[in-house]
Amino acid sequence: MFKHAVIKRVLLGVLAMSLAACHVVDLDENGKPIIPMSAADAGLLKNMTPEKISDKLWPLINKEAHEKAIELSTIGKNENLISFVRFQGKVSRFDQTSLKTSLVVNSGGRDIKLQIGKIIKGNSIRDSASLISFDQFKNQIQFAQLSKALNKKAINQIEQPDATWVGKTVTVLAALTIKANKITHAVPIEIKEGAM
Repeated sequence: MFKHAVIKRVLLGVLAMSLAACHVVDLDENGKPIIPMSAADAGLLKNMTPEKISDKLWPLINKEAHEKAIELSTIGKNENLISFVRFQGKVSRFDQTSLKTSLVVNSGGRDIKLQIGKIIKGNSIRDSASLISFDQFKNQIQFAQLSKALNKKAINQIEQPDATWVGKTVTVLAALTIKANKITHAVPIEIKEGAM
């Protein structure tokens, strides 16, 4: 009897240790596993095109944006920051001029001009993502081209607003660049009609 109890405890211990070694992997929006980037993967980035890098990193960036976005209302008046930000507001204007299209959302007394057209200025998404650093890239050109690829990826995945959105309440997740209390660049990662 004592022998069975010892064997049972040993087996339970082995089972507990094997379960402790398991790692639950998050899934992206398509149900595919999101695997964190290894040092070897980071080294491979130098040999990839910006579009391929964008494809590889997007699930991780999207996950970080959803999990670590700060509320716009918590940002101080004199802060400088580049971050993923969540807010709700009313669409006050839809501007469409050739390749530059924007949706202006008023939230908490701020007018946020979301860039939603074919031309997106700035590095807000790239610089908001904690997993991207300049050291991972071949040169400054590749690093800059990654911004363009990430901006394009973001715009291609959102629901495209139009003039009918003016006056409606929207919930937004975006990468913002704020300098001297002015939002200089805002790139949406998600825009939904309605309140949170």
